[in-house]
Amino acid sequence: MLKIAIREKNSHFTHGIKIIVEKVCHYLKKDFCFLSPEHHHCADIVFLSLDDHWVTAECYQMPAATQSQRIILICRKKEHQNLIFRPCLYMLPVIYREDEIDEITRKISGWTESARDGNNSIAVPAGICHYCTTRSFTVAERQLLCHIAKGHSLTESAYLLKMDENIARLLRKGIMKKLGIRNQYELSKFVKAHLLFLIPN
Repeated sequence: MLKIAIREKNSHFTHGIKIIVEKVCHYLKKDFCFLSPEHHHCADIVFLSLDDHWVTAECYQMPAATQSQRIILICRKKEHQNLIFRPCLYMLPVIYREDEIDEITRKISGWTESARDGNNSIAVPAGICHYCTTRSFTVAERQLLCHIAKGHSLTESAYLLKMDENIARLLRKGIMKKLGIRNQYELSKFVKAHLLFLIPN
């Protein structure tokens, strides 16, 4: 019996996911049941939407959960790009709110079929949540940090972000203070040691 929980505030979206899950499970001839959101910890598959405070929330502790559960994130594409600063969430499979029904069906089919064989999603590496040190950053600080990770100077970063260089300098100072870093050299060293995931392939 495949146990499924949906933690989503939009009742219409929840209903849509339920219809697709039912259709997929009937096609696969798989018995299933829906659990209430508060019993999500007992489910094989959990559809999880971001709450309003995900940016500054404490670590979601996804690594432990994904070892026995398939957690599927629900969010908008723009939100997902911001999740690069929360790798424990960014690495999860995702349904975008902009996805067409056929695309959501295709995704759920793959995840459900894998769950039949007990092949749940690979655990997110436990050390990944170390990167959640960035959770207290403002959007502007995150954008600047991303450019720093790409190797841009402060002047270049300010230009690319279309902001005054003095503002960029203040933002960098705020980043260093939050990370407990004393100078630019240590910031660069920290980025190279811990934030390489910010650099595009």
